[in-house]
Amino acid sequence: MPNQNSHTISDLLKTRNARFKGKSGDVELARNREQLTRMIEDNYPAFEPVRDLLLKRSKDWKVAESKLCEHGSALREEIRRHGMCSEHPDGGYHVDAHAKRYLGGGWLEELAWLAAMEAGADEAVFAQTIGWHAQGYHGQNEIDLIVRKGTRLGFTSCKAVGSEFNSDSRKHRNRLMDALHEADNLADHFGVEGDRVAILVTADLIDELKNQPRYMSLMGKAAVLDVRVIPLEELGWDKLVSAIGELLE
Repeated sequence: MPNQNSHTISDLLKTRNARFKGKSGDVELARNREQLTRMIEDNYPAFEPVRDLLLKRSKDWKVAESKLCEHGSALREEIRRHGMCSEHPDGGYHVDAHAKRYLGGGWLEELAWLAAMEAGADEAVFAQTIGWHAQGYHGQNEIDLIVRKGTRLGFTSCKAVGSEFNSDSRKHRNRLMDALHEADNLADHFGVEGDRVAILVTADLIDELKNQPRYMSLMGKAAVLDVRVIPLEELGWDKLVSAIGELLE
């Protein structure tokens, strides 16, 4: 029987008519800013106004800045310490393209990778573009996280969305449902029997008082498609490591 560890993610994808296209996420950089990433994880609702301020999603930066709580102010200072933002002399902030990607959702991909390695993955890559061909067609997909345990793969789609689930917002519901279908497509396209798929979303999807999902259709469809939904309630480190670890079982 061949040594399972001799099969890399790249090797396994090649057997599925797919290949790495370009570089994956920078694991050294992810390690270097793990403290910031974990800080965002621990305070995601407080991070949202910081992100909106720095990415200019708020029209008036002074008003947006006044809404920062203590955790938000600490997050902004940590982001500044990592060189991701600088203040304009006339007010407001400058954020370069690389920092915008991280603040806009790249941090969640890095968090998922960190959790996968903590969970015992033999190998994991994030922000990896995959080129593929099938039946005369070809294309590419960016996959947020791919993990490997032996010869099995797990795929995760990461979506940094609003933490407060708005059941009246068609846009919010559609984005979550689109994420579910995207993850299921990964399983159909690149997965084989035994592989697992998940979506990691930063929305509060569980109503603890009623002890039921806030978005019943999403959770029901995920159960039918066998896609593991990891919501805001499982964003804490130990719970996230456990949830990502399910992809390796």
